[in-house]
Amino acid sequence: MRDRFFFPAALVVVCLMVFFAIRPAIGALPSGTVTGDGVHYDKIVVEGNYLHKIYAGGNAKTELVDGPDGKRVLLIEADAGALRDEPELGPHFRLAADIEIQFAGQTVRTTVRARPAEDKGAMQIALNYSAGRVGESGWKIFDLKPGFNDFSFDYDVPLIEGNQGVDYFGIRPVVPDKSRALLVERVTFERLGPWKKD
Repeated sequence: MRDRFFFPAALVVVCLMVFFAIRPAIGALPSGTVTGDGVHYDKIVVEGNYLHKIYAGGNAKTELVDGPDGKRVLLIEADAGALRDEPELGPHFRLAADIEIQFAGQTVRTTVRARPAEDKGAMQIALNYSAGRVGESGWKIFDLKPGFNDFSFDYDVPLIEGNQGVDYFGIRPVVPDKSRALLVERVTFERLGPWKKD
């Protein structure tokens, strides 16, 4: 084959190989742990497609859906008795080691903007910040209202003991019977400053 045909043909083959190699990532939603940018940790916001980073855990259903205003929101649905008490065994976000290090010894305000789903709408939302074996906030229960509202609580994140691990932030509907669902528009973590031991 002559050079003037070989090199263009080889270039086309290489371009096709690159395209097929990256094609699965085109349009893929973010997944994995929630992480910072390495510099700014005073406010971490998870919204839009980044809500896809939630782990369903247990027998919950989590799905990104289009909200009424076109924004991507997170649908969380669970059946009665399907979720265990530990935050990491239900719908939760894993917070990467960099956030764990930055938040250790700090008071962190978590805010979830949520509302009941149109179908099987939950009356309450339960939130829990867990630092693993060194402690957790316990479940904070809030009454949901029509329309999106912010639900916040402050938690003194314990100091790291031993090997660093992964912190969790659990979000779930309170399910007294049958099945309940809620929509989450945004999750925000704000570092307020060091907490002081009594």
